[in-house]
Amino acid sequence: SEGINATVSAASTADSDVDAEFEAAQTLRHFTKDLQNFDAEAFKDTDFKYVDGLTADRHFKELKLLPVKELVFYGIREGDCATTNATAASTAAAAGESDNGKKEVKGGVHLEASEYHEMLKRDDAVVIDVRNHYEAAIGRFDGQMAKEKSEEQEGEGGATYIDPKMRKSTDFTSWLAEEETKQKLEGKTVMMFCTGGIRCERASAYLNSQIGNKVKGVFQLKGGIERYLKEFPDGGFWRGKNFVFDKREAISAGNVNGDGGVIRSGKKEGKKEEEEKMLEWGAECAKCKKPWDRYIGKRKFYTCGVPVLVCNDCMSQSSSSTKKKKKGAAAAASTTNAAAVEDLKSIRCPLCVSEGVTVPAEDVEWTDNGVRGRPRTSSFSEGGGEDNDKKAPADGAPKKSESKAAKSVLKWGGGHAKKKKDQRSWSRRPCQFGAECIRKDCFFYHPERESKSKKET
Repeated sequence: SEGINATVSAASTADSDVDAEFEAAQTLRHFTKDLQNFDAEAFKDTDFKYVDGLTADRHFKELKLLPVKELVFYGIREGDCATTNATAASTAAAAGESDNGKKEVKGGVHLEASEYHEMLKRDDAVVIDVRNHYEAAIGRFDGQMAKEKSEEQEGEGGATYIDPKMRKSTDFTSWLAEEETKQKLEGKTVMMFCTGGIRCERASAYLNSQIGNKVKGVFQLKGGIERYLKEFPDGGFWRGKNFVFDKREAISAGNVNGDGGVIRSGKKEGKKEEEEKMLEWGAECAKCKKPWDRYIGKRKFYTCGVPVLVCNDCMSQSSSSTKKKKKGAAAAASTTNAAAVEDLKSIRCPLCVSEGVTVPAEDVEWTDNGVRGRPRTSSFSEGGGEDNDKKAPADGAPKKSESKAAKSVLKWGGGHAKKKKDQRSWSRRPCQFGAECIRKDCFFYHPERESKSKKET
């Protein structure tokens, strides 16, 4: 087993006389202590990270347990990158093998935030962003490079920031296999970072297994960006925001509560300064190009499923909003659909623009969890290529040989949105058992229950 990756929240009780924030913090620490008492061997080396002072709307409403083959899905076979715990590693060190007979692969050396900060100043180092590109678009470790430019006359340097430009974690292996990547990393001190440190565990082990003998060493940020921002409240060498997969949405230096929630208009204080900072690291609306760093409405690009930055104004004016307002107007249906198609074309994913990707994801039959794809028709090939169709394309249309599909596709939301959509669909469909249905939580529609509840009220 690779272990457990978990996020747990705690809240104070309604009738408590103790300070709410203090009680929640103590409850969470008591819980982690209970885990260590329950199984001291399993939890003795666990890195617990605490974030105190969050508002009540940031708490989780339910507990979900998901057993998976990999904590972070990289599509790496265990034989290619087997990881073992410290005890097993020391036992099998002399033999050079793990306790189960597989070749042991060590991950990167864990550095505390202060140590990592010092290493970022080295000019013989590269720092790899192990997160997805849409996360890197709003924040990254490249402040040391800006420092290098401003102090060029003094001869000071800094680690070179590298964004693998991944749509999903499974792109890491193919990126590392490229000759250009190997040339960038050869002879360098390799530093890695991610949101909380989990993704680096497997990525650093895989990098060590592939080119570990060609680099000076592999190091990773213990506790990830969250731990670093706690150590350096002013942000240190971090610029921008840290995208997180919970209700906080994105956190930054001095803002542990995050940006998640409704966008409120009228806030002008400090807005110009914020926009200037966004321009520095290139965070902008994919449509109007104004400074913007929030993913709202889960807007995603139609060729790869990657979420794109769309500002509040463009979202309000989008065809999806127009379509909702015109719902039921048959005369405007064709106009609305045409506007929707045009709207999709105007919002481009930066990765697809740079790679020349034009083929919609729905035209590709994705296999291997969206890592590889094959065309549903013969009108294109992945990455472009020759086409045997000799028909001349229509005026203004791209040639079929120029059509290119994305190398991978991202399923934004992990399927939860589809589940909710199905439940809404079921709630409009009458239950086949009718009044005889004994399930109080039945997803299907029960008109008799609706009329009963109205009578009671």
